[in-house]
Amino acid sequence: MADVESQKICVKAKSKITFPVAVDGLILVLVACFLILTELGLLPQVVKRGFYCNDQSIQHKYKGDTITTVTILLSGLVPIVLIWLTEAVFYSPSISLSKTETESRCRGSWREAWYWSKKYGRGLVTMLVIIGTIKIFLGELRPHFMNTCQPDVECRGTEYVSSYTCTNIEESLYFVRDASKSFPSGHSAMSVFEAIFLIWYLEKRVPRLRTVFTIPLFQMVLMCWAVFCSLSRITDHRHHWWDVLAGTVAGCAAAFMTCLFGCHNFDTTKRKRKSSLYTDHDHKLINTGSGNAATIGTPLHKEEINLNNVIHA
Repeated sequence: MADVESQKICVKAKSKITFPVAVDGLILVLVACFLILTELGLLPQVVKRGFYCNDQSIQHKYKGDTITTVTILLSGLVPIVLIWLTEAVFYSPSISLSKTETESRCRGSWREAWYWSKKYGRGLVTMLVIIGTIKIFLGELRPHFMNTCQPDVECRGTEYVSSYTCTNIEESLYFVRDASKSFPSGHSAMSVFEAIFLIWYLEKRVPRLRTVFTIPLFQMVLMCWAVFCSLSRITDHRHHWWDVLAGTVAGCAAAFMTCLFGCHNFDTTKRKRKSSLYTDHDHKLINTGSGNAATIGTPLHKEEINLNNVIHA
């Protein structure tokens, strides 16, 4: 009878493992769709901002992007690559692992790299969703708005225009709509987030090397990337200075929260290791009476588990 009950419990445990994965997958798809629709300008603008005819800050000409959208998106993959390379080179087995839990260097470095990559990706995606939502609701006009939109009104003096329609048919609808999504700067937020996360990661995860300047050099290059990317948005007349400042603050805040709360300051001793799958069910492992106690935390997928050792508490 105990065997039958134990088998039912194990089947329940297995079925519950796939449900969180399905929920995570659904959330990931929804977030990806939101980001894609936002980036393509397919979501409607919640707030349509008006403008003053004599506002010189929105009458610049569009000169192109020094750092294109494709470039900044691809740069988001650089931290992942560097994390995997770092773990592959400097990985050493954790002292928290017992002799029965030892694993190969390849598998261990893969596990560590995957863990930190997930933390990085979660923080980055969360920040981008917040940035995209703010852009939709605020709808601030870019410095090249007048040149890109070409509103169907005749501006005179200091007149305020609240109702207008963009007449530019030479540019894509996405680009015209994007001219009303200036605040905050997504480029600044993303580049700053990448730089701070990697600087923090290298400082905490890379062991002390014989060379003194290798890690500081990498960290300096990362910070220069963030500064260059942010300032280029102003010189390209793609953002106002306050847009870039807000994006920088958002990137800093997101990076600090991810490193401190998500990654626990990259302290592996504070990471929660998976305990027994039976702890969430009203039963436990007991001694068989033969002198060999069942091991708490034994993985469910091991065939060596003896179901006769599982009973209700």
